Amino acid sequence: MLIVVGSRRDGNCSILAQKVKETLDKERIHCEIITPGNQKIHLCTGCMDCDKNGVCDFTDDMKDNIELINQEEVIMFITPTRWNLLSGDLKIFMDRLNPLYSTQGLKGKKLIAVAIGAKDKNLYSSESALTSLLSFGESAKMECIYDYQFDHCLNANDILNQEQELNEFINQVKTLVS
Repeated sequence: MLIVVGSRRDGNCSILAQKVKETLDKERIHCEIITPGNQKIHLCTGCMDCDKNGVCDFTDDMKDNIELINQEEVIMFITPTRWNLLSGDLKIFMDRLNPLYSTQGLKGKKLIAVAIGAKDKNLYSSESALTSLLSFGESAKMECIYDYQFDHCLNANDILNQEQELNEFINQVKTLVS
């Protein structure tokens, strides 16, 4: 499984990714984490060359990221909520996956979509961010096997205050990828 963390901060998104990885490692299930915001990734210019040949003109960390995605069956996207949207780093990453879109390289891959918001779910803190992840997966013909919203995660370690919910989420992921 590949976990793509949409926040470069050492906060709730990275904590969740690490907790999932620790659990899967104990079960001897391969899991890798990437954080696009900490990588060299150019902005997509919309040249659409990748539609013709399935390869982006840029030489940056996305080449390795696309190779990782090609090797994995399950991709988890974790995004913090920014203005009720997914993070800019994750959006840039998704834009740069266009070579996989044009070649249907994401088709049939399993998607786990997670949005982490600061407010209560009924205050629309993470719903639109999650919808964006799900729409991306649908457009890429991925199979969404699980989506989840954590809320009340304003401060960097707030997700740790939700131990039962966190454990239930991790156990569900473990079951889905086993």
